[in-house]
Amino acid sequence: MLSGQREFIVAFIGMVSAGVIPVPVFPPAMLTRIEAYRERLHSIHSSCEPRHIIADESLFDICVDAVGTKPIGYAELAAGEPTGELVEAEGGEPLFLQYTSGSTAMPKGVVVTHDNLLENARAMDQALGTSGERDRFVSWLPLYHDMGLIGCMLGPLVYEVPVWFIPPYEFARRPTTWLDWMSKISGTFSYAPNFAYELVTRRATDKQMAGWDLSAWRGAGVGAEPVRPRTMREFAERFAGVGFDANAITPSYGLAEGTLGVAFTTIGDGLRTLSVDRAAFEEEGAVRPVEPGAGAEATGTREIVSCGPLLSGWEARIRAASGEPADESTEGQIEIRGGSVARGYWGARELSEETFRDGWLRTGDLGFLRDGELYVTGRTKDLVIHHGRKYHPTDIEWSALGLPGVRPDHVIAFSTPDERLVVVAEHKPASSPPDLAKQIATRVRGSVGVTPDDVVLVKPGTLPKTSSGKLRRAACRDAYSQGAYSHNGPAGHGGAK
Repeated sequence: MLSGQREFIVAFIGMVSAGVIPVPVFPPAMLTRIEAYRERLHSIHSSCEPRHIIADESLFDICVDAVGTKPIGYAELAAGEPTGELVEAEGGEPLFLQYTSGSTAMPKGVVVTHDNLLENARAMDQALGTSGERDRFVSWLPLYHDMGLIGCMLGPLVYEVPVWFIPPYEFARRPTTWLDWMSKISGTFSYAPNFAYELVTRRATDKQMAGWDLSAWRGAGVGAEPVRPRTMREFAERFAGVGFDANAITPSYGLAEGTLGVAFTTIGDGLRTLSVDRAAFEEEGAVRPVEPGAGAEATGTREIVSCGPLLSGWEARIRAASGEPADESTEGQIEIRGGSVARGYWGARELSEETFRDGWLRTGDLGFLRDGELYVTGRTKDLVIHHGRKYHPTDIEWSALGLPGVRPDHVIAFSTPDERLVVVAEHKPASSPPDLAKQIATRVRGSVGVTPDDVVLVKPGTLPKTSSGKLRRAACRDAYSQGAYSHNGPAGHGGAK
Protein backbone atom coordinates (compact mmCIF):
# COMPACT_ATOMS: atom_id res chain seq x y z
CA MET A 1 0.00 0.00 0.00
CA LEU A 2 2.67 2.43 -1.14
CA SER A 3 1.73 5.32 -3.43
CA GLY A 4 5.29 6.17 -4.46
CA GLN A 5 6.43 4.18 -7.50
CA ARG A 6 10.09 4.09 -6.44
CA GLU A 7 9.16 2.91 -2.94
CA PHE A 8 6.81 0.28 -4.34
CA ILE A 9 9.42 -1.13 -6.74
CA VAL A 10 12.14 -1.28 -4.09
CA ALA A 11 9.82 -2.90 -1.53
CA PHE A 12 8.43 -5.42 -4.04
CA ILE A 13 11.82 -6.58 -5.32
CA GLY A 14 13.21 -6.63 -1.78
CA MET A 15 10.38 -8.88 -0.59
CA VAL A 16 10.80 -11.29 -3.48
CA SER A 17 14.57 -11.43 -2.87
CA ALA A 18 13.92 -12.26 0.79
CA GLY A 19 11.50 -15.08 -0.05
CA VAL A 20 8.43 -13.09 0.99
CA ILE A 21 5.24 -13.21 -1.13
CA PRO A 22 4.15 -9.61 -1.89
CA VAL A 23 0.45 -8.76 -2.15
CA PRO A 24 0.06 -5.42 -3.98
CA VAL A 25 -2.93 -3.40 -2.76
CA PHE A 26 -3.71 0.03 -4.18
CA PRO A 27 -3.96 3.10 -1.92
CA PRO A 28 -7.40 4.79 -1.96
CA ALA A 29 -7.78 7.14 -4.91
CA MET A 30 -10.72 9.10 -3.50
CA LEU A 31 -11.41 9.85 0.15
CA THR A 32 -15.11 10.08 -0.71
CA ARG A 33 -15.14 6.31 -1.26
CA ILE A 34 -13.15 5.36 1.79
CA GLU A 35 -15.82 2.99 3.13
CA ALA A 36 -15.74 0.91 -0.04
CA TYR A 37 -11.95 0.86 0.23
CA ARG A 38 -12.11 -0.40 3.81
CA GLU A 39 -14.41 -3.23 2.69
CA ARG A 40 -12.04 -4.26 -0.10
CA LEU A 41 -9.02 -4.07 2.20
CA HIS A 42 -10.81 -6.20 4.80
CA SER A 43 -11.72 -8.75 2.11
CA ILE A 44 -8.13 -9.04 0.86
CA HIS A 45 -6.72 -9.19 4.40
CA SER A 46 -9.14 -11.97 5.36
CA SER A 47 -8.21 -13.90 2.22
CA CYS A 48 -4.39 -13.81 2.40
CA GLU A 49 -3.86 -13.21 6.16
CA PRO A 50 -0.59 -11.27 5.77
CA ARG A 51 2.03 -11.19 8.52
CA HIS A 52 2.78 -7.51 7.89
CA ILE A 53 1.36 -4.53 6.01
CA ILE A 54 3.64 -1.96 4.39
CA ALA A 55 1.84 1.32 3.78
CA ASP A 56 2.07 5.09 3.54
CA GLU A 57 1.80 6.67 6.98
CA SER A 58 -1.33 8.51 5.82
CA LEU A 59 -3.07 5.11 5.56
CA PHE A 60 -2.21 3.82 9.03
CA ASP A 61 -5.55 4.81 10.61
CA ILE A 62 -7.54 3.35 7.70
CA CYS A 63 -5.68 0.04 8.05
CA VAL A 64 -6.30 -0.09 11.78
CA ASP A 65 -10.02 0.60 11.23
CA ALA A 66 -10.32 -1.98 8.44
CA VAL A 67 -8.23 -4.88 9.72
CA GLY A 68 -7.08 -3.99 13.24
CA THR A 69 -3.39 -3.97 12.29
CA LYS A 70 -0.98 -1.03 12.33
CA PRO A 71 1.22 -1.07 9.20
CA ILE A 72 4.95 -0.57 8.87
CA GLY A 73 6.03 2.60 7.04
CA TYR A 74 8.45 2.52 4.13
CA ALA A 75 10.99 4.67 5.98
CA GLU A 76 11.10 2.17 8.85
CA LEU A 77 11.46 -0.70 6.40
CA ALA A 78 14.26 1.00 4.47
CA ALA A 79 16.14 1.94 7.65
CA GLY A 80 16.37 -1.66 8.85
CA GLU A 81 19.55 -3.71 8.73
CA PRO A 82 19.83 -6.80 6.49
CA THR A 83 18.67 -9.83 8.46
CA GLY A 84 19.46 -12.77 6.23
CA GLU A 85 20.63 -14.20 2.94
CA LEU A 86 18.87 -13.76 -0.38
CA VAL A 87 16.50 -16.62 -1.14
CA GLU A 88 16.74 -18.65 -4.33
CA ALA A 89 13.18 -19.66 -5.12
CA GLU A 90 11.90 -22.68 -7.03
CA GLY A 91 10.09 -21.93 -10.27
CA GLY A 92 6.77 -23.35 -9.12
CA GLU A 93 6.67 -21.34 -5.90
CA PRO A 94 4.41 -18.29 -5.58
CA LEU A 95 6.04 -15.06 -6.70
CA PHE A 96 3.19 -12.75 -5.67
CA LEU A 97 -0.58 -12.64 -5.24
CA GLN A 98 -2.47 -10.52 -7.77
CA TYR A 99 -5.91 -9.64 -6.46
CA THR A 100 -8.33 -9.19 -9.33
CA SER A 101 -9.87 -5.77 -9.82
CA GLY A 102 -13.34 -6.92 -8.83
CA SER A 103 -15.17 -5.48 -11.86
CA THR A 104 -17.72 -8.31 -11.76
CA ALA A 105 -17.18 -9.87 -8.31
CA MET A 106 -15.28 -9.62 -5.04
CA PRO A 107 -11.48 -9.65 -5.47
CA LYS A 108 -9.75 -13.02 -5.75
CA GLY A 109 -6.05 -13.63 -5.06
CA VAL A 110 -4.41 -15.07 -8.19
CA VAL A 111 -1.26 -17.05 -7.33
CA VAL A 112 1.41 -16.09 -9.88
CA THR A 113 4.54 -18.26 -9.74
CA HIS A 114 8.10 -17.46 -10.76
CA ASP A 115 7.73 -19.77 -13.76
CA ASN A 116 4.46 -18.07 -14.75
CA LEU A 117 6.13 -14.67 -14.87
CA LEU A 118 9.19 -15.78 -16.84
CA GLU A 119 7.08 -17.73 -19.35
CA ASN A 120 4.74 -14.79 -19.93
CA ALA A 121 7.45 -12.13 -20.01
CA ARG A 122 9.47 -14.07 -22.58
CA ALA A 123 6.39 -14.62 -24.75
CA MET A 124 5.54 -10.91 -24.67
CA ASP A 125 9.16 -9.98 -25.39
CA GLN A 126 9.14 -12.26 -28.43
CA ALA A 127 5.91 -10.70 -29.71
CA LEU A 128 7.07 -7.12 -29.17
CA GLY A 129 10.62 -7.68 -30.43
CA THR A 130 12.09 -5.39 -27.79
CA SER A 131 15.66 -4.11 -27.73
CA GLY A 132 17.34 -2.58 -24.71
CA GLU A 133 19.35 -0.27 -26.95
CA ARG A 134 16.43 0.94 -29.07
CA ASP A 135 13.28 0.80 -26.94
CA ARG A 136 11.94 2.94 -24.12
CA PHE A 137 8.72 2.23 -22.21
CA VAL A 138 6.58 5.01 -20.72
CA SER A 139 3.88 4.14 -18.19
CA TRP A 140 1.43 5.94 -15.93
CA LEU A 141 -0.40 2.70 -15.06
CA PRO A 142 -0.77 1.79 -11.37
CA LEU A 143 1.74 -0.84 -10.25
CA TYR A 144 -0.94 -2.65 -8.26
CA HIS A 145 -2.47 -4.31 -11.32
CA ASP A 146 -1.16 -6.80 -13.84
CA MET A 147 -0.97 -4.38 -16.76
CA GLY A 148 1.24 -1.95 -14.83
CA LEU A 149 3.06 -4.42 -12.58
CA ILE A 150 3.94 -7.06 -15.16
CA GLY A 151 3.51 -5.25 -18.46
CA CYS A 152 5.43 -2.13 -17.48
CA MET A 153 7.65 -3.12 -14.53
CA LEU A 154 8.49 -6.81 -14.23
CA GLY A 155 8.30 -7.53 -17.96
CA PRO A 156 10.75 -4.78 -18.98
CA LEU A 157 12.97 -5.90 -16.10
CA VAL A 158 13.20 -9.31 -17.79
CA TYR A 159 13.62 -7.73 -21.26
CA GLU A 160 16.26 -5.32 -19.90
CA VAL A 161 14.43 -2.34 -21.40
CA PRO A 162 14.31 1.04 -19.57
CA VAL A 163 11.00 2.42 -18.30
CA TRP A 164 9.94 5.98 -17.47
CA PHE A 165 7.21 6.04 -14.82
CA ILE A 166 4.62 8.79 -14.52
CA PRO A 167 2.68 8.89 -11.22
CA PRO A 168 -0.92 7.75 -11.88
CA TYR A 169 -2.28 10.79 -10.03
CA GLU A 170 -0.33 13.02 -12.43
CA PHE A 171 -2.03 11.36 -15.40
CA ALA A 172 -5.41 11.77 -13.69
CA ARG A 173 -4.69 15.46 -13.07
CA ARG A 174 -3.23 16.16 -16.50
CA PRO A 175 -3.63 13.30 -19.02
CA THR A 176 -1.47 14.97 -21.66
CA THR A 177 1.56 14.47 -19.40
CA TRP A 178 1.59 10.97 -20.90
CA LEU A 179 2.26 12.24 -24.41
CA ASP A 180 4.62 14.94 -23.13
CA TRP A 181 6.92 12.17 -21.96
CA MET A 182 6.39 9.95 -25.01
CA SER A 183 7.65 12.88 -27.08
CA LYS A 184 10.37 14.04 -24.67
CA ILE A 185 12.20 10.70 -24.47
CA SER A 186 11.15 9.34 -27.89
CA GLY A 187 9.18 6.56 -26.21
CA THR A 188 8.63 3.44 -28.31
CA PHE A 189 6.13 1.48 -26.18
CA SER A 190 3.27 2.47 -23.94
CA TYR A 191 0.11 0.63 -22.90
CA ALA A 192 -3.21 1.93 -21.61
CA PRO A 193 -6.92 1.12 -21.48
CA ASN A 194 -9.26 2.45 -24.17
CA PHE A 195 -10.51 5.30 -21.95
CA ALA A 196 -7.01 6.83 -21.71
CA TYR A 197 -6.70 7.18 -25.49
CA GLU A 198 -10.14 8.79 -25.63
CA LEU A 199 -9.28 11.16 -22.78
CA VAL A 200 -5.97 12.38 -24.16
CA THR A 201 -7.49 12.86 -27.63
CA ARG A 202 -10.02 15.28 -26.13
CA ARG A 203 -7.61 17.05 -23.79
CA ALA A 204 -4.62 17.70 -26.08
CA THR A 205 -4.47 21.25 -27.44
CA ASP A 206 -2.93 22.41 -30.71
CA LYS A 207 -0.45 24.47 -28.69
CA GLN A 208 0.74 21.40 -26.77
CA MET A 209 0.94 19.31 -29.90
CA ALA A 210 3.14 21.89 -31.63
CA GLY A 211 6.01 20.70 -29.47
CA TRP A 212 5.41 16.95 -29.75
CA ASP A 213 7.08 14.29 -31.85
CA LEU A 214 5.48 10.83 -31.53
CA SER A 215 7.21 9.27 -34.52
CA ALA A 216 9.25 6.85 -32.36
CA TRP A 217 6.11 5.24 -30.88
CA ARG A 218 5.90 1.79 -32.45
CA GLY A 219 3.71 -0.06 -29.94
CA ALA A 220 0.60 1.76 -28.67
CA GLY A 221 -0.89 -1.08 -26.67
CA VAL A 222 -4.55 -1.01 -25.74
CA GLY A 223 -6.33 -3.53 -23.53
CA ALA A 224 -7.76 -4.20 -20.03
CA GLU A 225 -11.22 -3.20 -21.27
CA PRO A 226 -13.13 -3.49 -24.56
CA VAL A 227 -11.43 -1.62 -27.39
CA ARG A 228 -13.69 0.86 -29.20
CA PRO A 229 -12.59 1.17 -32.86
CA ARG A 230 -13.79 4.76 -33.11
CA THR A 231 -11.65 5.83 -30.15
CA MET A 232 -8.47 4.43 -31.64
CA ARG A 233 -9.16 5.84 -35.09
CA GLU A 234 -9.79 9.30 -33.65
CA PHE A 235 -6.57 9.06 -31.62
CA ALA A 236 -4.58 8.11 -34.72
CA GLU A 237 -6.14 10.90 -36.77
CA ARG A 238 -5.64 13.51 -34.07
CA PHE A 239 -1.93 12.80 -33.63
CA ALA A 240 -0.93 11.86 -37.18
CA GLY A 241 0.33 15.41 -37.63
CA VAL A 242 2.92 14.96 -34.85
CA GLY A 243 4.28 11.72 -36.24
CA PHE A 244 2.02 9.07 -34.73
CA ASP A 245 1.73 6.04 -37.03
CA ALA A 246 -1.72 4.42 -36.99
CA ASN A 247 -0.04 1.05 -37.56
CA ALA A 248 1.46 1.34 -34.05
CA ILE A 249 -1.97 0.68 -32.50
CA THR A 250 -1.70 -2.73 -30.81
CA PRO A 251 -4.91 -4.17 -29.35
CA SER A 252 -4.22 -7.03 -26.97
CA TYR A 253 -5.91 -9.45 -24.60
CA GLY A 254 -4.82 -10.71 -21.22
CA LEU A 255 -5.97 -11.43 -17.68
CA ALA A 256 -4.51 -11.90 -14.23
CA GLU A 257 -5.27 -15.63 -14.21
CA GLY A 258 -3.05 -15.95 -17.28
CA THR A 259 -0.32 -13.85 -15.58
CA LEU A 260 -0.93 -11.10 -18.15
CA GLY A 261 -0.52 -11.43 -21.93
CA VAL A 262 -2.48 -13.95 -24.02
CA ALA A 263 -2.80 -12.39 -27.47
CA PHE A 264 -1.13 -9.35 -29.08
CA THR A 265 -1.71 -7.74 -32.43
CA THR A 266 1.49 -8.07 -34.43
CA ILE A 267 3.58 -4.91 -34.11
CA GLY A 268 3.05 -2.79 -37.21
CA ASP A 269 -0.29 -4.32 -38.22
CA GLY A 270 -2.40 -1.63 -36.56
CA LEU A 271 -6.11 -1.82 -35.79
CA ARG A 272 -7.80 -4.83 -37.39
CA THR A 273 -11.55 -5.35 -37.13
CA LEU A 274 -14.27 -7.66 -38.39
CA SER A 275 -17.79 -6.43 -39.14
CA VAL A 276 -20.53 -8.99 -38.50
CA ASP A 277 -24.31 -9.17 -38.84
CA ARG A 278 -25.60 -7.78 -35.53
CA ALA A 279 -28.90 -9.68 -35.36
CA ALA A 280 -27.31 -13.06 -36.07
CA PHE A 281 -24.57 -12.36 -33.57
CA GLU A 282 -26.89 -11.31 -30.74
CA GLU A 283 -29.61 -13.89 -31.32
CA GLU A 284 -27.50 -16.93 -32.17
CA GLY A 285 -23.89 -16.02 -31.37
CA ALA A 286 -23.27 -16.53 -35.10
CA VAL A 287 -20.24 -14.79 -36.63
CA ARG A 288 -21.43 -13.79 -40.10
CA PRO A 289 -19.04 -11.29 -41.69
CA VAL A 290 -20.39 -8.39 -43.72
CA GLU A 291 -18.47 -5.98 -45.89
CA PRO A 292 -16.70 -3.28 -43.85
CA GLY A 293 -18.38 0.04 -44.32
CA ALA A 294 -21.48 -1.60 -45.73
CA GLY A 295 -23.63 0.58 -43.52
CA ALA A 296 -23.94 2.38 -40.25
CA GLU A 297 -24.70 0.66 -36.96
CA ALA A 298 -28.40 1.29 -37.55
CA THR A 299 -28.29 -1.10 -40.52
CA GLY A 300 -27.44 -3.97 -38.22
CA THR A 301 -23.67 -4.44 -38.20
CA ARG A 302 -21.27 -4.80 -35.31
CA GLU A 303 -17.55 -4.07 -35.60
CA ILE A 304 -15.31 -6.27 -33.44
CA VAL A 305 -11.62 -5.63 -32.79
CA SER A 306 -9.01 -8.35 -33.30
CA CYS A 307 -6.57 -8.84 -30.43
CA GLY A 308 -4.16 -10.59 -32.77
CA PRO A 309 -2.62 -14.06 -32.65
CA LEU A 310 -1.90 -15.95 -29.44
CA LEU A 311 1.48 -15.42 -27.82
CA SER A 312 3.90 -18.33 -27.97
CA GLY A 313 3.14 -21.09 -25.48
CA TRP A 314 -0.62 -20.51 -25.49
CA GLU A 315 -3.45 -22.69 -26.76
CA ALA A 316 -7.04 -21.47 -26.95
CA ARG A 317 -10.42 -22.99 -27.61
CA ILE A 318 -13.95 -21.65 -27.71
CA ARG A 319 -16.84 -23.34 -25.92
CA ALA A 320 -20.35 -22.64 -27.21
CA ALA A 321 -23.23 -22.04 -24.80
CA SER A 322 -24.09 -25.75 -25.16
CA GLY A 323 -20.66 -26.68 -23.81
CA GLU A 324 -19.58 -28.10 -27.16
CA PRO A 325 -16.47 -26.85 -28.99
CA ALA A 326 -17.27 -23.93 -31.28
CA ASP A 327 -15.84 -23.30 -34.73
CA GLU A 328 -14.83 -19.96 -36.26
CA SER A 329 -18.44 -19.08 -37.02
CA THR A 330 -19.64 -19.11 -33.40
CA GLU A 331 -19.06 -16.95 -30.32
CA GLY A 332 -18.41 -18.75 -27.06
CA GLN A 333 -16.43 -18.72 -23.83
CA ILE A 334 -12.68 -18.41 -24.23
CA GLU A 335 -10.59 -21.14 -22.59
CA ILE A 336 -6.79 -21.07 -22.62
CA ARG A 337 -3.94 -23.40 -21.70
CA GLY A 338 -0.22 -22.79 -21.28
CA GLY A 339 2.69 -22.26 -18.92
CA SER A 340 1.45 -18.80 -17.95
CA VAL A 341 -1.78 -20.10 -16.38
CA ALA A 342 -1.62 -19.18 -12.70
CA ARG A 343 -1.63 -21.81 -9.95
CA GLY A 344 -5.14 -20.90 -8.78
CA TYR A 345 -6.77 -18.59 -6.26
CA TRP A 346 -5.19 -18.24 -2.84
CA GLY A 347 -7.21 -20.06 -0.19
CA ALA A 348 -10.14 -20.75 -2.55
CA ARG A 349 -9.93 -24.41 -3.51
CA GLU A 350 -13.46 -24.85 -4.88
CA LEU A 351 -13.30 -21.70 -6.98
CA SER A 352 -9.88 -22.71 -8.27
CA GLU A 353 -11.12 -26.16 -9.28
CA GLU A 354 -14.06 -24.58 -11.08
CA THR A 355 -11.93 -22.04 -12.97
CA PHE A 356 -8.70 -24.00 -13.54
CA ARG A 357 -9.82 -27.40 -14.78
CA ASP A 358 -7.85 -30.14 -16.57
CA GLY A 359 -5.11 -27.69 -17.41
CA TRP A 360 -7.55 -25.25 -19.05
CA LEU A 361 -8.40 -21.82 -17.67
CA ARG A 362 -12.05 -20.83 -18.04
CA THR A 363 -11.59 -17.13 -18.54
CA GLY A 364 -15.21 -16.02 -18.27
CA ASP A 365 -14.61 -13.92 -21.39
CA LEU A 366 -16.52 -14.31 -24.63
CA GLY A 367 -15.11 -14.27 -28.13
CA PHE A 368 -14.14 -16.32 -31.15
CA LEU A 369 -11.07 -17.40 -33.12
CA ARG A 370 -10.87 -16.52 -36.80
CA ASP A 371 -7.94 -16.93 -39.20
CA GLY A 372 -5.59 -17.49 -36.26
CA GLU A 373 -6.59 -14.31 -34.42
CA LEU A 374 -8.56 -13.88 -31.20
CA TYR A 375 -11.60 -11.59 -31.10
CA VAL A 376 -12.86 -10.76 -27.59
CA THR A 377 -16.49 -9.65 -27.40
CA GLY A 378 -17.31 -9.30 -23.69
CA ARG A 379 -17.75 -10.96 -20.31
CA THR A 380 -20.19 -13.78 -19.60
CA LYS A 381 -21.30 -12.20 -16.33
CA ASP A 382 -21.86 -8.81 -17.97
CA LEU A 383 -24.26 -9.97 -20.69
CA VAL A 384 -27.51 -8.02 -20.80
CA ILE A 385 -30.59 -10.24 -21.15
CA HIS A 386 -33.71 -8.41 -22.26
CA HIS A 387 -36.86 -10.40 -22.99
CA GLY A 388 -34.79 -13.49 -23.67
CA ARG A 389 -32.34 -11.84 -26.08
CA LYS A 390 -28.68 -11.28 -25.22
CA TYR A 391 -26.82 -8.02 -25.75
CA HIS A 392 -23.26 -6.98 -24.99
CA PRO A 393 -23.31 -4.00 -22.60
CA THR A 394 -20.55 -2.15 -24.45
CA ASP A 395 -22.76 -1.88 -27.56
CA ILE A 396 -25.42 -0.15 -25.45
CA GLU A 397 -22.96 1.99 -23.50
CA TRP A 398 -21.02 3.18 -26.54
CA SER A 399 -24.22 4.18 -28.34
CA ALA A 400 -24.91 6.81 -25.64
CA LEU A 401 -21.50 8.43 -25.93
CA GLY A 402 -21.29 11.74 -27.74
CA LEU A 403 -24.62 13.06 -26.52
CA PRO A 404 -24.32 16.53 -24.94
CA GLY A 405 -23.77 16.31 -21.21
CA VAL A 406 -22.89 12.60 -21.08
CA ARG A 407 -19.45 12.03 -19.59
CA PRO A 408 -17.28 10.00 -21.99
CA ASP A 409 -16.73 6.40 -20.84
CA HIS A 410 -19.07 6.88 -17.88
CA VAL A 411 -22.12 4.88 -18.94
CA ILE A 412 -23.12 1.48 -17.54
CA ALA A 413 -25.77 -0.86 -18.95
CA PHE A 414 -27.10 -3.95 -17.18
CA SER A 415 -30.19 -6.09 -16.88
CA THR A 416 -32.17 -6.85 -13.73
CA PRO A 417 -33.27 -10.35 -12.66
CA ASP A 418 -36.64 -9.74 -14.33
CA GLU A 419 -34.82 -8.88 -17.60
CA ARG A 420 -35.34 -5.11 -17.55
CA LEU A 421 -32.65 -3.06 -19.30
CA VAL A 422 -31.23 -0.21 -17.23
CA VAL A 423 -28.76 2.44 -18.38
CA VAL A 424 -27.00 4.61 -15.80
CA ALA A 425 -25.01 7.58 -17.12
CA GLU A 426 -22.94 10.26 -15.45
CA HIS A 427 -23.73 13.71 -16.82
CA LYS A 428 -22.86 17.34 -16.30
CA PRO A 429 -26.15 19.09 -15.42
CA ALA A 430 -24.94 22.47 -16.69
CA SER A 431 -24.44 21.14 -20.21
CA SER A 432 -27.21 18.52 -20.29
CA PRO A 433 -30.46 19.10 -22.21
CA PRO A 434 -33.61 18.59 -20.11
CA ASP A 435 -34.59 15.51 -22.12
CA LEU A 436 -31.15 13.84 -22.00
CA ALA A 437 -32.51 10.58 -20.54
CA LYS A 438 -35.00 10.36 -23.40
CA GLN A 439 -32.26 11.12 -25.93
CA ILE A 440 -30.15 8.27 -24.51
CA ALA A 441 -33.08 5.86 -24.83
CA THR A 442 -33.66 6.96 -28.41
CA ARG A 443 -29.97 6.61 -29.33
CA VAL A 444 -29.77 3.12 -27.82
CA ARG A 445 -32.92 2.02 -29.64
CA GLY A 446 -31.62 3.37 -32.95
CA SER A 447 -28.13 1.88 -32.62
CA VAL A 448 -28.74 -1.45 -30.91
CA GLY A 449 -32.43 -2.07 -31.53
CA VAL A 450 -33.51 -2.30 -27.90
CA THR A 451 -35.28 0.30 -25.73
CA PRO A 452 -34.07 0.77 -22.14
CA ASP A 453 -36.71 0.28 -19.46
CA ASP A 454 -35.00 2.83 -17.26
CA VAL A 455 -32.40 5.54 -17.89
CA VAL A 456 -30.85 7.08 -14.78
CA LEU A 457 -28.69 10.20 -14.82
CA VAL A 458 -26.24 10.63 -11.96
CA LYS A 459 -23.69 13.26 -11.03
CA PRO A 460 -19.98 12.89 -11.92
CA GLY A 461 -18.07 10.54 -9.62
CA THR A 462 -21.10 8.37 -8.81
CA LEU A 463 -20.46 5.26 -10.90
CA PRO A 464 -18.42 2.60 -9.07
CA LYS A 465 -15.01 1.78 -10.53
CA THR A 466 -12.19 -0.61 -9.85
CA SER A 467 -8.84 0.77 -8.72
CA SER A 468 -7.64 0.47 -12.32
CA GLY A 469 -10.46 2.68 -13.58
CA LYS A 470 -12.77 0.02 -15.02
CA LEU A 471 -16.50 0.46 -14.47
CA ARG A 472 -18.04 -2.03 -12.03
CA ARG A 473 -21.27 -3.13 -13.64
CA ALA A 474 -22.18 -5.64 -10.94
CA ALA A 475 -21.70 -3.04 -8.20
CA CYS A 476 -23.79 -0.54 -10.18
CA ARG A 477 -26.56 -3.11 -10.62
CA ASP A 478 -26.51 -3.83 -6.87
CA ALA A 479 -26.67 -0.13 -6.03
CA TYR A 480 -29.60 0.33 -8.40
CA SER A 481 -31.50 -2.61 -6.92
CA GLN A 482 -30.93 -1.21 -3.43
CA GLY A 483 -32.44 2.13 -4.41
CA ALA A 484 -29.24 4.15 -4.53
CA TYR A 485 -30.34 5.73 -7.82
CA SER A 486 -33.69 7.19 -8.79
CA HIS A 487 -35.88 5.07 -11.11
CA ASN A 488 -37.60 7.25 -13.66
CA GLY A 489 -38.02 5.36 -16.92
CA PRO A 490 -36.48 6.39 -20.24
CA ALA A 491 -38.14 9.79 -20.28
CA GLY A 492 -37.09 10.59 -16.74
CA HIS A 493 -34.14 12.46 -15.30
CA GLY A 494 -32.76 10.64 -12.30
CA GLY A 495 -29.92 11.16 -9.92
CA ALA A 496 -27.94 9.59 -7.11
CA LYS A 497 -29.64 9.76 -3.76
